[in-house]
Amino acid sequence: MQGGKVGVDFGTDANNLPSPDQVSDLVQKHNIQYLRIYDSDPKVLKSLSNIGIELMVGVHNDDLSKFQSQSYVDSWVKNSILPYYPATKITDISVGVEVTDSPDAANLAVPAMRNVVSALKKVGLQGRIKVSTPLSFGVLSKSYPPSDGAFDGSHDNVLGPLLDFLEENQSPFTVNLYPFYAIGDASLDAVLFKSPSSIFVDPNTGFSYKNIFDAQLDAVHFALAKRKSRRIPIIVTETGWPTKGSGGHRLAMASLDNVDDSYASIDNAKTYNTNLIRHVTDGSGTPARPDEELVVYIFSLFNENLKQGPEIERNFGLFYPDMRSVYNLVFPGKGTGRSWCVASSQASNSALQNALDWACGPGKADCSALQPDQQCFEPNNLVSHASFAFNNYYQKNGLTDQACSFGGTGIVVYNDPSYGSCIYNVKSRDPKGRTWCVASSQASRSNLQNALDWACGPGKADCSEIQPNQKCFQPDTLLAHASFAFNNYYQKNGATDASCSFRGNAIKVDQDPSNSLAMGIASITKRTYHKNKVVVVIIVGDLMS
Repeated sequence: MQGGKVGVDFGTDANNLPSPDQVSDLVQKHNIQYLRIYDSDPKVLKSLSNIGIELMVGVHNDDLSKFQSQSYVDSWVKNSILPYYPATKITDISVGVEVTDSPDAANLAVPAMRNVVSALKKVGLQGRIKVSTPLSFGVLSKSYPPSDGAFDGSHDNVLGPLLDFLEENQSPFTVNLYPFYAIGDASLDAVLFKSPSSIFVDPNTGFSYKNIFDAQLDAVHFALAKRKSRRIPIIVTETGWPTKGSGGHRLAMASLDNVDDSYASIDNAKTYNTNLIRHVTDGSGTPARPDEELVVYIFSLFNENLKQGPEIERNFGLFYPDMRSVYNLVFPGKGTGRSWCVASSQASNSALQNALDWACGPGKADCSALQPDQQCFEPNNLVSHASFAFNNYYQKNGLTDQACSFGGTGIVVYNDPSYGSCIYNVKSRDPKGRTWCVASSQASRSNLQNALDWACGPGKADCSEIQPNQKCFQPDTLLAHASFAFNNYYQKNGATDASCSFRGNAIKVDQDPSNSLAMGIASITKRTYHKNKVVVVIIVGDLMS
């Protein structure tokens, strides 16, 4: 499904959750590709390595006072982030949660975020890992109509420094939106994305709204626009729907006293989240931002049996603690036809070693990329090496369940486990099974130039056709020239994973780049593939080991 990102948010207030390894297998089984956790538990980070799932790591409000010390944060990044990156795809760090609701945390969040960025800069990860802090929708003093959206001035002590920080570091504004709590002010259909026509028109802009989610999100867009001239992207770090309430009672909490908890049901939860995913992945954006990607995390993976407050607060989960689905929810990306085989984190070391030896020996998997100094050698551990070898064998042998058995140590996943410059190959969709090596559009110009110089020099690629007046000189761009040179080297050197590394500046494709139409389609696909992202928020906190 183009444009879709689905993740999950583990409930932290529970004492009956599965082990991290069990959860890792669960999210792979259900094709969940993006996760949010609320701490940096090493067991969780390790369990999510080499499976391609992108991860948002959290910092608890209770830890913000420690994060005022730069030396403490430097140590935290060194010990809690660096050992797992990039095998575990950590893409974001959320510092605190809804800090404007906590006087003690409010003034600590931005200094802590600045210390995190400084620590990331020292280890070369600034920009690769974004830093922000999720706020509640309550930071707005006005949200209707959306064009009148404005921040509550009582939070300026936090919002002023925060917005400056986000602009300086090109980080997203992160906010939690729960249209469920707006049912008292709107029809149920409008909240569930079921309204067949417009529910209202913004009198200031003429924008027509069919659902409450878009209205709330655009209210945040307009509030940001009034504070900053530069557009700041938004990530919805939590949204969701409870499956169970107390039985038709009005909620006692002052902020929720307009909600009848009889709306909390499995049917409504399934409808809301299913329609949310469909809305986000259709690429239409919101009325005020039709061209801006939607990034949404759905709360939460598990019900939270220790959560305080009304009954609904304990019943937002998509799965029961025994990992049965509360209701069926199809995550974007399933059905793309792509699959990989990786080592199970629950397999014994002896079984994995035997399977790895067989794959790289009698199984004839190409394990050259696992050798020292090659792109997949690090992290140098058994699970990582076995995963790469298993997948190489699996892709070459028909992508069948049998080809991913390895004595029960292999599992099929639907998320690309590639990381950094280590690219896990996939079976080519080309009719003749061919693959090509081209320059990555994500690589920097300096890295591409160095790789191109190497390929055409010491690498002995034939670069004569990208000289002026030759047939591959146009388009005269670094990306096009590097792609030609990389592919020439790749084809001459066995078309192996190792020969399409170029220090992480190249990727394998299964469309012929010599065909200008195919090249154009590939380019368009590259730009739009992550147009919108649905992320089922997995709050991983107190997972039982």
